[in-house]
Amino acid sequence: MVFQRVFQAISVLNPLLGPQSLSKPYQSTTDSVNTNTINGANLIGTTNTEYGIVTDNSAVMVAAKYVLDPFKFYAGYEHIRQTNPSEPLGVGATAQGGYLLSGIEDNNLDSPKIVQVAWTGVKYAFDSKAVFTLSYYRQWQNDFRIPSTCSPTAGFRSSCAGYLNEGSFYTDYHFTTRFDTYAGITYSNVSGGLAIAIPHGPGVPYYHDNNLARPWCPPRLLSCYFR
Repeated sequence: MVFQRVFQAISVLNPLLGPQSLSKPYQSTTDSVNTNTINGANLIGTTNTEYGIVTDNSAVMVAAKYVLDPFKFYAGYEHIRQTNPSEPLGVGATAQGGYLLSGIEDNNLDSPKIVQVAWTGVKYAFDSKAVFTLSYYRQWQNDFRIPSTCSPTAGFRSSCAGYLNEGSFYTDYHFTTRFDTYAGITYSNVSGGLAIAIPHGPGVPYYHDNNLARPWCPPRLLSCYFR
C-alpha cells in the first residue's frame, strides 16, 4: 500500500494556451488569488505559457502480484481525492518544465473531485524467449460541480462523471538479453467528463471517443514506433 499527499498540484488544460481574455491578448487580466487587476510587469502573455488548475491531492494505492508459473497475475486500485489548494498559486507561478502560468484556477472545485483507477492483467511466459501480456485499465470520476450541469441538453463538461476503459494485448520476443522485438494492440474509450478535450464550457469533446493503437518494434535495438 502506498499513500501520497501533494500540495499545489497543477493540471495543465488542453490546449496548451487555454482560454484567452476576450478583451486583451492575455489568458487572464485578474489575479486568481486576490482578484486584483493584473497590470504592468505582472501581465503574462499566452505565448509559450500554460493555463492550469491547482489542487491539493491525497491518494492511496494498493497493488498485488501472484505467480503461478508460467503465469503472473497483477491487480491494483488507486483512490485520489482532490480539493482546492490550501495555499493558492498566482499568475506567474512556474509549472513543470519551467513554463509560466498565465492563467490559474484555484477555486475550480465546488466539492471534492474523486478519481479512481483500477487495473488488472496477466503475463504468460510461453518459453524463455516469448512473453504474452493481456491487461485492462479503468478510470472513473464523480460529478464535482454543484449543482451538476451534466446532460446532453446542457452540454457535458470536464466536471461531469465519466469513465475511461482501456485494454491491451502485447507480445515480446527476446532473441538475446539485449535484443528483442515486440508488437501489440491497445483499444480505449471515454465518456462523460473524461471525453472532454477543452473543459471550459460547455466543454468541447474529443473528435473520437475511442482510440486504437498498434505499437510495433522491429528486431533492432533503437528503432521502435507506432503504427
